[in-house]
Amino acid sequence: MQKIKEKFGLFWWGVLLIFVVSAIAYLPLVTHIGYLNDDWYQMYDMQVKGVSFYHEIFAIDRPGRALAMIPLFSIFGFNPLWYHLSAFMFRVLGGVFLFWTARMLWEKRNFFALTVGLLFAIYPGFLSQPNAIDYQSHILGLFLAMLSVALTVKSVLTTDRRNKILLIAGSILAGWGALSQMEYFIGIEAFRFACIILLFWREPGGNFSRKVTKIVTASLPFLLIAAGFLVWRLFFFESARKATDVGVQVSQFLSSPIVGLWWLNYLIQDFFTVTLVAWTLPIYQLAFPMRLKDMASALGLAALAGTAVLFGIRWMGEKASEAESESGVGMMRETLFISLLTMTGGLLPIILVNRHVTLPDYSRYTLIASVGAVMLLGLLLESISQRGTQIAVMGALVSIAVMTHYGNTIRYAYETEATRNFWWQVAWRAPKIEEGVTLIASYPGSPLAEDYFIWGPANFIYYPEKQSDNPIVVKLPAAVLAGDVINQIMSNGGMETPLRRGNYLERDFGNVLVMVQSNSNGCVRFINGDAPELSPTDENRLVLIASHSRLDAVIAEGESPTPPAHVFGVEPDHGWCYFYQKADLARQRGEWEKIPPLLKQALDEGQYPNDSLEWMPFLQASAVLNDVEQIRSMLKIVTADKFLRIQVCAGMTDLMKKQVLSDEVNAIIEHDICK
Repeated sequence: MQKIKEKFGLFWWGVLLIFVVSAIAYLPLVTHIGYLNDDWYQMYDMQVKGVSFYHEIFAIDRPGRALAMIPLFSIFGFNPLWYHLSAFMFRVLGGVFLFWTARMLWEKRNFFALTVGLLFAIYPGFLSQPNAIDYQSHILGLFLAMLSVALTVKSVLTTDRRNKILLIAGSILAGWGALSQMEYFIGIEAFRFACIILLFWREPGGNFSRKVTKIVTASLPFLLIAAGFLVWRLFFFESARKATDVGVQVSQFLSSPIVGLWWLNYLIQDFFTVTLVAWTLPIYQLAFPMRLKDMASALGLAALAGTAVLFGIRWMGEKASEAESESGVGMMRETLFISLLTMTGGLLPIILVNRHVTLPDYSRYTLIASVGAVMLLGLLLESISQRGTQIAVMGALVSIAVMTHYGNTIRYAYETEATRNFWWQVAWRAPKIEEGVTLIASYPGSPLAEDYFIWGPANFIYYPEKQSDNPIVVKLPAAVLAGDVINQIMSNGGMETPLRRGNYLERDFGNVLVMVQSNSNGCVRFINGDAPELSPTDENRLVLIASHSRLDAVIAEGESPTPPAHVFGVEPDHGWCYFYQKADLARQRGEWEKIPPLLKQALDEGQYPNDSLEWMPFLQASAVLNDVEQIRSMLKIVTADKFLRIQVCAGMTDLMKKQVLSDEVNAIIEHDICK
């Protein structure tokens, strides 16, 4: 076994361990995650315009992202799985290159280097890994940043002139690549120059001025990275987004110096967030609320990762690393210096544009600072005198990270499932939706932060045709139901024509279609403004605008579309909601005689609604077809709740106005339902 270790090398065993533990943290549910958040508009744009449109998407703020996404989309296409796997590999490689950097800086501190590389790769403060398409640039940029710093350190340690030049050139190119993806990754330069300072400062002999001269001389080539990028960014590129416009942000400080005090406040807060909160709050938010079976899976994966760490550390050699717990004061000072400087460098570019780290929403801002955070953790672990305690604490940190990522991933997996289920039901219900109608949707338990969370999937289904002109015209616009939108809808008017990242929308708030799914077990309801059917669990804001929903925007003629499986997954089993949607479509068409067979088939298959309101198409069909016995059998169910009784009464009264019903049915409506 010792010969195998010597042949394979401690470094490669460390790489293997980082890969294995990262796979346990990130990959168990990777096949269950589809498009999320900003993925929707990007993939729809690829559908209607093609890969070159990435230049238009990112032209306003980060044009370098197109240079990464064009080849990636050309290889992976619309399949989200490949983006998840590539993001995973970039994340692992980032950890590997940080591991390599730590080994070069401190050759004998194997345990410390492994701790830093491993904890960085699975750092639980970054929670956007499952959003792999949109965050591909973040993760790629982070990998390039780690590669660039590693090449910098290697170039300083290399004496061969030719190799030194090649390493410097590679470092500069990788550094520019990282900054082309995310401009705030410029904070990694603090880590780079801290490493250079450390390497020359520890050299024996030489006075202060001589060491400073060496540091400045060695640093000069690498100044090209930040300086070259800043020259381009400040003098040649004009950002259309205020959040990424440096001049706009700095001017706020010059006009109001109190802004500087807020920056200092955020810096102190964010120090605590990236070091302490990242290991406590996310697991509390994401892992602890999991269902029992999911918690069991998370604990099992955490135990597996902990076992891998224990085996890996023992395999790498317990005796060799035992001495590391007695690292000198000098090494501790070096580590603390690099750690604090790296965290400060990683946080300042974010704070200077009036952003700061909040979990889980803005976890991406932890990425650069997490380098310093894990080095500080590694230093604390290394200071523990007993090897067993070190391994136990290391295992606990790894377990926390694994459970956090599992809880985070399962949340996105459920969101993927809920979103796909919603749009499959929409496709069953609506053969076509009129172009130009503004969609208002409510997903169960999933907040809608942007309008393209709605119009992205809707247009994938109903208007996927290629477009030749710029900008892309979104045929089915949408709006998030915020306060100003509610006011415009309730006042029966108002137009908006936003143009964002090459997508043009014409939102008419006097022409809306509302689609509601109150809970994951319920069915999607297309609201008819003339006779809204509202559930007691519907949000108040939906109740306010329900009467403005145009059901006639649903074109009932024709066959239902088939959502593309690579986007929406395979068609779900035909449970109760399938029969409900088909019955509701038949109701809109006036094909009342087709509804009872749908009910019979559903009941024969043991399908029942979770929301009593979903009996309405079947109740109305029974009324039109004069099936009094069926009406009475459903009556107790649909009138049990007072709010529901009001809805049923309104719906049946509207039916009486539009359909000729028998006297007996009219009497039931008037005396048994609306009494």
